[in-house]
Amino acid sequence: MADNAQVVPVEEPAATATATATTTEPEEAKSSDKMESQGDNKPRVGTLVALVNILAAGVLPIFTFVLSLTLLGYAVWLLYMRSYDCEDILGLPRVQTLASVGLLAVFVVSNAALFLRRKFPMPALVVMVVILLLMLFIGLAYAGVNEMQSRRFPATRMWFKLKIMDDVNWNNIKSCIYDKGACNDLIYESPNEKPYNRRNMPPIKNGCCMPPETCNMDAINATFWYRRKDEGPPSAMTLMYGDEMMVGRISDCQLWRNDWSILCYDCRSCKFGFVRSVRRKWWQLGIFLIVISILLLISHLLIFMATFWERFKG
Repeated sequence: MADNAQVVPVEEPAATATATATTTEPEEAKSSDKMESQGDNKPRVGTLVALVNILAAGVLPIFTFVLSLTLLGYAVWLLYMRSYDCEDILGLPRVQTLASVGLLAVFVVSNAALFLRRKFPMPALVVMVVILLLMLFIGLAYAGVNEMQSRRFPATRMWFKLKIMDDVNWNNIKSCIYDKGACNDLIYESPNEKPYNRRNMPPIKNGCCMPPETCNMDAINATFWYRRKDEGPPSAMTLMYGDEMMVGRISDCQLWRNDWSILCYDCRSCKFGFVRSVRRKWWQLGIFLIVISILLLISHLLIFMATFWERFKG
């Protein structure tokens, strides 16, 4: 009985083999899809890295260097620019020289930061951010945007106002304006057309050589004017400098004289005409400092980020 027993073959391994084959096919398909997607992403990453390398090594440093050249040009322009008449009384040529030296220093530091950006990226960025923020603050003060400007900060609007309101300073400036002959061409070559086109005149001539337009005076010539109503001669009082709204202040109309040596040299219009003539240069310097500091700050930040990206990918 035992010898006649038949053994039935088991076919389970074949079935399991086919099952494993069928299960491995989707896995192989998934792995192949992943490999293809990775292969597609590699060119994109390589292109991005190459673009960052070009920006970090070429475009941004060249752009920053060109920006720094404007600092060099403006510094040279300030050094060789002719100072306005009588501004040396306030010590402005010395301030102009210091501003030129400061611009040259920023030019040197900016290019040193570019040269050392790969070895010391963080210190170079910190130094440039501090310097450029300081330059931005100075530019805001010169342009009159910063209301918290110090009275002792030279060549700002508040500083000029304090200087011209000082009796000693204004007497020296007034004598210098007279000695330079600011009104001579109006005295000897008076225009024939009346009323005079005062808008095209320099601020000093308009403020010091003629009475204010609000006085409603009639002109015989450019420097000889008379009142339309006979109000008597103006009282000979000492001019008191102070706030614009100060009660009892003598008006510019009362201070006007037809004497060539007096005219309106003591008028507030003459003082502010002098300030407008001198301050224009410093206002332009303030606008330049604001623009160039913002552009250099953005450029150095981009260079810093591109350098760190290059290190991270490398």
